[in-house]
Amino acid sequence: MTEGSTGETAEAEVSIATVLALLKAGPSAPRQELLRTARDSRHKLAATLLTLWRESGEELTAAETSELLLHQERIEYYRQLWPALLKLAPGAYLLKGMSIASLYPPRILRSAGDIDVICPAYAALWDCSRHLASDGWELAAFTLGPSRPGDGVPFHLGAEFRKPAPEPSPDPYAVGLCTAEIMTDIRAPAWQLTRAAHSPSAADAVALVAERWERPFRSRDLMDLALLLRDLDDADIGRLPGELARLGLWPQWREAMRALQNHGMEPARVLPSARAATGHARLHRTARSMMRRISPVRALALVAQSGTEGGGGRLAEIASDLVHSRIGTRRLLRAGLPLFGIPLDAEPAHRLHLDDVGRHLVARTPLGSFLLVAGRARQEWLDEARVRAGSGI
Repeated sequence: MTEGSTGETAEAEVSIATVLALLKAGPSAPRQELLRTARDSRHKLAATLLTLWRESGEELTAAETSELLLHQERIEYYRQLWPALLKLAPGAYLLKGMSIASLYPPRILRSAGDIDVICPAYAALWDCSRHLASDGWELAAFTLGPSRPGDGVPFHLGAEFRKPAPEPSPDPYAVGLCTAEIMTDIRAPAWQLTRAAHSPSAADAVALVAERWERPFRSRDLMDLALLLRDLDDADIGRLPGELARLGLWPQWREAMRALQNHGMEPARVLPSARAATGHARLHRTARSMMRRISPVRALALVAQSGTEGGGGRLAEIASDLVHSRIGTRRLLRAGLPLFGIPLDAEPAHRLHLDDVGRHLVARTPLGSFLLVAGRARQEWLDEARVRAGSGI
């Protein structure tokens, strides 16, 4: 595809008419109502709408100009941060975010809440983490989960860093460092894509569709997918069906394609045999789900997980007590469940090492030590783990 045709097709997908269709709004809808709807987390199209208005010659109000400036400053901050991380970790690469934003028409912005950096090797993740920590970023979340056969690491890691953005921006800057592209399903091991076998757009499309495991598709997701589909080549189209089948993502892919059509955005590329593959994927996922339910370890752990964000109530507390005090955290890891890290006061280690503290599990890492849990943690577990971690276990 030539540079000129790329711009033309991008403009066809990213237009005021397309945004209005995604927002389910008519051309006569009040301007402030449109912008308020575009800001909603279901859409995340405010930056795109503001720049489309500006480029079409519409004059922005002072408030709209200030809002657009905040978007521009955030995007520029991430653009300057990425080269510094890449210099430290040459094997790292971006997923979604700025990669998709490069497909938007010139001067049209895609909102940037955070950036996702894939670090296939631990060394890259440690180096990026140290750089962020030395620059005032704080570790907000740490996860550790099992890997799959053929992955390049024994366990998959995720580390989220945050840093306050300048006022009046209400949202902090955020960087996610992960060893796998697909870490959205907290009930199963992460998925690592074969980077060499996929173009950036193909990897972004798969990762974007996988977000459906966690939440409904946003309007911005559909606009992104429309652009990604136009950027795929014949080799991508030939490889994608196998990757969607391996990950069990055919139902989510078909749902996304139907959503595009329902909003008047006909997919530029169509994958072959989608209906039959979707039926097979649903049968396979149902079978796997039934196998998980008949496992008492997994059943209890899934109930315990519902309490990690303050939900689940008393039942989640009881399940958490049982899985951590009777079953043991290492057994949960062997059962294929990702775990969440609670920081402990201990010196950083030179490498990743998992230590048993009774039936609990402590991850000693170059980022510090963490008590690994599948649900709510009791204070006595933390106290015991802190004592043991501080003494080197």
